[in-house]
Amino acid sequence: MPYRDRTTVERWVNEYIESHSADSLGVAVLDKNFEAGPNSGIVVVTLRSASTITFLHPEIRQGLPNWVVTFEERNETLDLDDAALRQLAEDLMSLAELRSFLQQKTDAVVLTH
Repeated sequence: MPYRDRTTVERWVNEYIESHSADSLGVAVLDKNFEAGPNSGIVVVTLRSASTITFLHPEIRQGLPNWVVTFEERNETLDLDDAALRQLAEDLMSLAELRSFLQQKTDAVVLTH
């Protein structure tokens, strides 16, 4: 499916960044795992005030691809002042919007196939 193709996912991510002025959000599409399967099309997001590894990826649920956000486990505590907490909140809002954007793009592809 095209939503698992690295070029397509990168194009969608770049389109999102440009259309939402989200260049402060650190987003990268991984070079690996772009074969069919649940670990395909992984988009890594760097949060500015939290070192948690965060990524978006499509999972098949009820026969349809659904983009989900994964926050990997942390070993250390996270202490934030007001500014860092607001920055994290902004990053999480952008992350939610990016997830919705990727889902809309994927839904459009799935509907045409």
